[in-house]
Amino acid sequence: MSFDLSQLGWKAFQDLAAAVAAEVLKRPVQSFLGSNDGGRDGAFLGRWDAAGPLAGKSTIQCKFLGKPGANLTLADLKDELPKAQKLAADGLADDYIVMTNAGVSGDADNQICKAFESVGVKQCRTFDGGWIVKQLIENPRLRMLVPRVYGIGDLSHVITGHGYKQAQAILNSMGSDLSCFVPTDAYRSAVTALQEHGFVILLGDPASGKSTIAAILALGAIDDGCLGALKINSPDQLSLWHPGEKQFLWVDDAFGPNNFDAARMAGWNAQLGALRAAVEGGARVVFTSRNYIWEAARPHLKTSAFPLFKESQVVVNVHALSDEERAQMLYNHVRRVQPREIRQRLKPFLPAVASNKAFLPETARRLGDPLFTKNLVISRERLIELVEHPVEFLAEVLEQLDDPSRAAVALVFLNSQSGVPSPIAETPAMQMVTRLTGVTHAEIARAMQHLNDSITRLISEDDGDRWIFRHPTVADAFATLVGPSPELIELYVHGAKLDRLLEDAACRQKAAESGRIRIPPALYPALIERLKQHPLDDALMWFLGSQCEKAFLERILDVRPDILKWAEGAAASELVLGGRVLFAAMASWSLFPETTRKAMVAKIQEHSISWLNAKPLTNEVTRQIFKDDEFAAYEAAFKKAWLSDIPSVFSEFGRYSSEDEVGLYNEFKENLQAAQAYFEMEDNDEFDELYAEIDAHIESLGGEERSHGGGWSSASMKKPESSASGTAAGIFKDVDD
Repeated sequence: MSFDLSQLGWKAFQDLAAAVAAEVLKRPVQSFLGSNDGGRDGAFLGRWDAAGPLAGKSTIQCKFLGKPGANLTLADLKDELPKAQKLAADGLADDYIVMTNAGVSGDADNQICKAFESVGVKQCRTFDGGWIVKQLIENPRLRMLVPRVYGIGDLSHVITGHGYKQAQAILNSMGSDLSCFVPTDAYRSAVTALQEHGFVILLGDPASGKSTIAAILALGAIDDGCLGALKINSPDQLSLWHPGEKQFLWVDDAFGPNNFDAARMAGWNAQLGALRAAVEGGARVVFTSRNYIWEAARPHLKTSAFPLFKESQVVVNVHALSDEERAQMLYNHVRRVQPREIRQRLKPFLPAVASNKAFLPETARRLGDPLFTKNLVISRERLIELVEHPVEFLAEVLEQLDDPSRAAVALVFLNSQSGVPSPIAETPAMQMVTRLTGVTHAEIARAMQHLNDSITRLISEDDGDRWIFRHPTVADAFATLVGPSPELIELYVHGAKLDRLLEDAACRQKAAESGRIRIPPALYPALIERLKQHPLDDALMWFLGSQCEKAFLERILDVRPDILKWAEGAAASELVLGGRVLFAAMASWSLFPETTRKAMVAKIQEHSISWLNAKPLTNEVTRQIFKDDEFAAYEAAFKKAWLSDIPSVFSEFGRYSSEDEVGLYNEFKENLQAAQAYFEMEDNDEFDELYAEIDAHIESLGGEERSHGGGWSSASMKKPESSASGTAAGIFKDVDD
């Protein structure tokens, strides 16, 4: 087996050399930027073959030759000799290691080593491409640390059987992503977490690179002995794991795609025992999630059933990129296929783009794609706008496509969950697109190929090839184009991601006045058909309760009897956010029996008084569930229970217990203060004494307990001994060569 190292490029080769050296030496290797490196691409303490205490400092010099089959000679290193002399004088070249992707003959090795030792280097060694390839073949961890090598070698020599087919499918699905991938600190942290714990959570915003990292981790896990990779979307699919088999499990959007999904969270809590058994049985598991969804999910996790959730080392924020990492990503993509003239025009502005904190890996890919930049006004202001408003920029690009290309995008949009089978057949979705756009089937098929690896991508699966979007944000951008159009709204209803539709649309008049996309009554049946199987989660309940007219609710209740069943059995504690809004809407339109409404009134009152919860007193939505006389009776009962005998209230708290007693007493105080304000009761000595008692009790607990969630932090494995000299801007010095 062989790897064609000449395909890597100088920076990827330098990363590979540093990783190889660190693995061989079993100690940290410091790497430097290409600008102002002082003749050192890398450095390490001690000597190359030191077995005892580390003494002295040594230098690594990388020499990358882009021509396949090239051989390194002393002439290729002549500019390094004066630098090596200075390094030796400064005590930085006890060993001087030359690492190259090229071949090195015996004579060349002798000449090189003599030349460098003559200027003061204590010992010079050369390691050629053949030696580096040998390390790669023997060490799967090395291949994981520099994953671009997966794209430049024959995987069948290191991965066999079904694993090879899956690995090849992952490579095909990644397209150009692998050739431009930059091993970031976040990626290295994920590799370490997966190898040491068998589990990692990748956090990041859309387009931050979570899926790319997860795909490469899957590839590395298969390379390292996992029998296969399995991508699952919900906890009930964990049953696909085979006990006793070392598998890779990839769970995308583990706790919800756009918002925290309480039902999915409950499902994971029920499956955590099985997940723990899978990890302990040798499985490697990767969760991905958006940061804000993870923050919402954390308090609900049953960490006792899966203690790894407590380990900060398994939580990796992939969006935490250094200036150098952002610059290298941008360099790789822009340098890959952009014409030189475009690279020259982009070059002055690239450092500002890379240093912008809103920069995402997907931004780099789009700036490196001629399709995205062909109509782009290249100026600092426009490029910064592209970085800070990526979906809007993508929508502009889609709007500028010709009619067949937009029709091809529309076809994938209508099949965004499953993809469009290739060859493209005549389907109801195709008929809708041709009817609405006037573009023919043949024109769409040709345009789909033209868009490949820019906006669309052809992937291979067991049941055949399929066209999908190059990135999920394409669907979001296209939705912003067709949603507001009264003549293309049909595409929106059939193709928009349901979670986004629930956030952005409404089934009522005057929806536009609140910035929503109105779904016309003629399309209610199509939307209801899509919502038939949607979980009755908070997002759906909020949509039904706040954005839908009575006629739509009546129709969906005909096909979703589970909604009425939920209303009949819901506990008062479940009436939060969407559930509260939906129940109130159904009550106001008498969409369930009066007995159901009265039962909920009793539940709310009982829960509020039993648990000192003052929120129903002030919540306007909850108020709509009550008749006037019922609410007056509730007010009186609450006031009598908690505000009629203030001196005895603190002793009542002794009846309650919680794992988080500090939080419990803080909530008692907050609810008492809210109730006092609601009933317009003046502060007096009794209230002052009560609040002082609560504060004193909380203070006494301070040294014994911590509120839930303390100690969580994202892992950020730093490069050993790492500090980059120069600036990230130097990376772009040859981007237009």
